[in-house]
Amino acid sequence: MDFCPKCGKLLMPEKKDEKIFLVCKSCGFQKPTAETKGYKIVQPVDESKRRTTLIVEASQVKGKRRKEEEHELIADNYDLYSESMLEEEEESESEESDFE
Repeated sequence: MDFCPKCGKLLMPEKKDEKIFLVCKSCGFQKPTAETKGYKIVQPVDESKRRTTLIVEASQVKGKRRKEEEHELIADNYDLYSESMLEEEEESESEESDFE
């Protein structure tokens, strides 16, 4: 990394006539690079030239079917939970009656 001797800003690499120069974007100072190794020149790309991503959504029928499956799973889990809670209550009641 090199800095401009005039204003102290960072010098950015630019390619001119097959040579790479370090240029200050603020004051315009230029100096040729001793080594071209390690410098990478990146060109900005217009929005119109960029690739666009196509998003494809699943049909709503699959979504409805999935929701129905989720509701069934939730109902099954609720049934299992309520049964286990009833069993625990019965066990705790029987233990309490044993102590009395």
